[in-house]
Amino acid sequence: MKVVQLSSAHYVFDNRIFNKISKSLVNNGYDVDLLIQHTKDEVVDGVNVIALPKVSGKLGRPFKVIPSLFRKVIEYPSKTIFHFHDPELIPMGLLLRFFGYKVIYDIHEDSVTDIEQKNYLNPLLKKISTIVLKKLESLAHKKLNTIIAEEYYSERFPEAIEVLNYPSLNWAKNFVVKRDSPDRLLYTGSITEDRGAYYHVSILNYVDESELSGVSLVGSCNPELFKKLIKNISKEERRLELNGDGKSVPFDKIVKSYSKADWLAGLAIFPKTRHYSRKRLTKFFEYMAAGLPIIYSDFPEWKAFLEPLNVGISVNPEKPEEVAQAISSLKRSPELRTQMSNNGQKAVSLNYNWEREENKLFELYESLT
Repeated sequence: MKVVQLSSAHYVFDNRIFNKISKSLVNNGYDVDLLIQHTKDEVVDGVNVIALPKVSGKLGRPFKVIPSLFRKVIEYPSKTIFHFHDPELIPMGLLLRFFGYKVIYDIHEDSVTDIEQKNYLNPLLKKISTIVLKKLESLAHKKLNTIIAEEYYSERFPEAIEVLNYPSLNWAKNFVVKRDSPDRLLYTGSITEDRGAYYHVSILNYVDESELSGVSLVGSCNPELFKKLIKNISKEERRLELNGDGKSVPFDKIVKSYSKADWLAGLAIFPKTRHYSRKRLTKFFEYMAAGLPIIYSDFPEWKAFLEPLNVGISVNPEKPEEVAQAISSLKRSPELRTQMSNNGQKAVSLNYNWEREENKLFELYESLT
């Protein structure tokens, strides 16, 4: 059965689209094409990557990427299953459904709150964009098969199938935690202000080197933000590991970073926003799989989920003294670190892993075929 994964906006080796969904489908016997921005057509891990034009700005997507995508899509036979991953492709998905194709809309993000937190948009444009998006997503939910990556998205999409964005454990099955004298903090994922970049970097300004040798941020960072972050900790720059070229970081590099022996904890100290305060961040589960205690913002939803698991310490992101105390507690108590490490690995192994979620994906595909 031919399956076509469609994305106009994501990185070619996006962890959910490529490493989880596409590779799982290939391993389950499907013939998978991935139409996405890339430099060339190639086959990677059994996935047929079909290159769409690479563009640098958002205006390039509607004028270059989407037209190219549409020209390729209409060449597929009627029995093809299309699975798309960006809200801007909803009109195309609805059109494909009108012509009899089987179509899945994969809802990765809370796109409405994502728009609301974009400070560069004026209020009127934000309001118009959210109204249009809500109507489009509501229509897509009625007409298409929908998948959601977060549990709380079901409030807007009650008929959607939950295929939650938990980590694949292939990389963590033989993961051995040996951290006898940890003295560094790790953050993985996109590095932005709304994901706590300033909070994570500023730790170096108030936690002494005798307590903490450094902070590493592994992910894509905009060059302009990179300059601001360095300026913010100019006296402590040598203790910061951060790549500011703006390029996406492959997941295998992130996995490699988890294997280092000197991590004290994984960071998720985010400022309060509607967009993130209810999310169960993928990095939570990756940190847990890697045996890392988590230092995280004390959002009610995050605390309600993580505290019963006893896998980390919550802090008020506006109070550096709480962050410093959390670091000190983990630094001075190997028993606490070990307990949180074991709890996290056990929870992920039993409940929060892609190997459980992919079965829901297979059931949906089998119902369509």
